Amino acid sequence: MLLTQHIKVHWNKKFRGAPYTTVRNEMPKAYDLPKGFFDYNPVGYPAHYVYLYQTETGITEKINRKDTMTKYENVRIGAIEMIRQGDCYELRYRYDFHRAAPERHKYDLKTSMYVELNEFALALEPNEYGRITYNGRYSSDNWYYNLDIINVINLSEEKTSLDIFKSKEPTKFYNQIAFLR
Repeated sequence: MLLTQHIKVHWNKKFRGAPYTTVRNEMPKAYDLPKGFFDYNPVGYPAHYVYLYQTETGITEKINRKDTMTKYENVRIGAIEMIRQGDCYELRYRYDFHRAAPERHKYDLKTSMYVELNEFALALEPNEYGRITYNGRYSSDNWYYNLDIINVINLSEEKTSLDIFKSKEPTKFYNQIAFLR
């Protein structure tokens, strides 16, 4: 069973530098799952979403909820695609133009063109725990920024403790952190 936790922190241009960066760097990278998380799971993968917003007074929780991702061979959460391969999962970072700036490309020698970044992040065997971190910048009327932390465990059993993401450190990491202006 694939268990995911998506932590997303938003802030605006006013909170880009110190001391606000320090607060984001020191925030938890994993949270407890909500009570009753394993009580009811329709067909699919359980997912935990924690969305936070940073202001002058600190980081405020806006959303903390359970959801279920449809059980397909390939599952997407944010910019991460999780591809099932037997009892293992390959996780890929897939930038597309709907994602945040700055654009992330690589040069394709076959076509002599820049293409959207689609790269291997990590692979999870049964009972392995990985963490993927990436960031971005968006523009509407004002600039705003985000940091995404995606914790993923390839569980061999259906239920586990609610502190599974906090009780141990991941064994695999992938970072796609860009310089944000």
